[in-house]
Amino acid sequence: MSGKMLELLPTEIAIVWSMEDVLEVRPDLTHDQAMEVLEFAEQKHDASIGINWDVLSIWAEELYPKEEEDVSSTIIF
Repeated sequence: MSGKMLELLPTEIAIVWSMEDVLEVRPDLTHDQAMEVLEFAEQKHDASIGINWDVLSIWAEELYPKEEEDVSSTIIF
């Protein structure tokens, strides 16, 4: 975290996800791309599911699909 403290009531909790968490699931993304994934996850999350590793992976793939390996040039023995 950036050193900011969240002020919560004694009856509240908060779970914090960071850009670094996105980069854990998709290390190929830039910091800006990872932040965009995090922002989409926050804006579009399903409250019954929340945000989790799978959600971050899905949004990363949706926003920044991995290039598929060209299997036509792969030699299989």
